[in-house]
Amino acid sequence: MRTITKLGIGILTVIVLLACAWTYHTRHLYEKTYRSEYRYEITINTDSAVHNVTLYVPLPVFEEESKIGEEIIAENASKPDGWDCEIVETEHGKMLAICTEEMAPDFHSLPVPLPEGADSDRSSKAQVDMPKRVSAMIHANHEINTKNPAGNEPMLSPKYNLTRSVYMMPYPEDRSPPACYDYESRIYANYTAPSDAEVSIHAELTGANNWWVYDWSGNEYQDWSA
Repeated sequence: MRTITKLGIGILTVIVLLACAWTYHTRHLYEKTYRSEYRYEITINTDSAVHNVTLYVPLPVFEEESKIGEEIIAENASKPDGWDCEIVETEHGKMLAICTEEMAPDFHSLPVPLPEGADSDRSSKAQVDMPKRVSAMIHANHEINTKNPAGNEPMLSPKYNLTRSVYMMPYPEDRSPPACYDYESRIYANYTAPSDAEVSIHAELTGANNWWVYDWSGNEYQDWSA
């Protein structure tokens, strides 16, 4: 009986040690790979060449400041050559101004080739315009509040008539869907172009926490305006 008791204690001790080692290891992986970052991107599509372009687009702002906007101004961003960016004060608050002499479509072939014998008309339709982008990313030195970002994290500004909306994407039944809101914003665009030219502008901000413990996991909030 005493031998069985000692054996049981020994097995329990090994299990506890393995559990502690596993916890320490996974915690080490979590802390080593954990990162929080903000990503901001302006995407512009045009089907015709436009000239003398000036755009004012929503900018991530928190407590009257835009750190990611400052990164763009400091040239720590990805943007096309010849594009000038600056933060401007408007009647709607801080916005990002983008200026360039010309913005033209940049057509590329679709990755899947057309069948042999395709006519030229079909070949021309197989061209897609690659959007133009201004994008920047900054790391956060704190855990981003992805559950309640409003009032706690940078958000696109300006915002008007904010209203709660219904989350439409599929979501696990055992979890509460994220809070979603609709709002009105402002985008200013001035350029010279053909009368039938179509230009679309999309601004998007993502704040995310990510970590790796045998697979990538994370959480995020998104804010976009178009």
